[in-house]
Amino acid sequence: MYKRIAFITLFAIFASGCQSGPSSLDEAATMVAETVAARPPIATPTAVSAPLPENTPKPLPTAEPIIALTTTVEAVGVLSELDVQVGSNSGFPYDEGHLAWKQTEPITINMSGPQIDAGILQAIAEDFNPANFVFKSKVTWNASGILICGLTFRSEPDLDQGKQYQFYFYRLSGLPAYYIDVYEFGRHKNTISGERYSDGIDSKNNAANEFVLIARDDQFTVSINGKQQGQFYDSSRQREDGFLAFLAWQDSGTGSCTFEDSWLWVMP
Repeated sequence: MYKRIAFITLFAIFASGCQSGPSSLDEAATMVAETVAARPPIATPTAVSAPLPENTPKPLPTAEPIIALTTTVEAVGVLSELDVQVGSNSGFPYDEGHLAWKQTEPITINMSGPQIDAGILQAIAEDFNPANFVFKSKVTWNASGILICGLTFRSEPDLDQGKQYQFYFYRLSGLPAYYIDVYEFGRHKNTISGERYSDGIDSKNNAANEFVLIARDDQFTVSINGKQQGQFYDSSRQREDGFLAFLAWQDSGTGSCTFEDSWLWVMP
């Protein structure tokens, strides 16, 4: 189209050279203008999207990070508990750790005694086998006889036969007691704490007792119902890390241990 306009323009100029007066140029200019005006407008091409294949699912909107937010909120709550239970003056750098697990529903272990030496173990936090940590749980016990509730930690994968530490407290008719022992092949091997009595343990039936256990290298610290009970050491470091499980044992008759509001704070 533009070639045609140029040809007409050249022809008009050539013709004007052979004639006198400005009228020829005016006529040529008018002819070109009229030709351009008469040219139909060029349509702008419209992008056409290729059709999606059949059964192609539509992309879903990005989900909000609810899990991460919940974890952060829970971690802040646990950190506040650590400030009270452990304290910034304890020398234990819990602010360098992180929340690894938090219990969402109570777990009850029902028993009918007598049990084997190691009692009944309920695995928890199976994705973690920490070495240094803080573990907290509230335990409600109910029994017609002698009862034990507690925690197995730093255990070998076989909870029933593997080497492990156990922290537990007795429901006795008199002054209640607690221990940190080493078990292997389902039987008692040696004790780290010896038998320790505490008037901080509520021994009444259906009473709830909250314990906090801190494991840091060869040092173990026990608190019960907000009161530190003692620090104990195992220089032989018989287990450096391992799995965790709730522990329950019944001497005779029936009994139960219910664990709730538990969490695991792992240290590097």
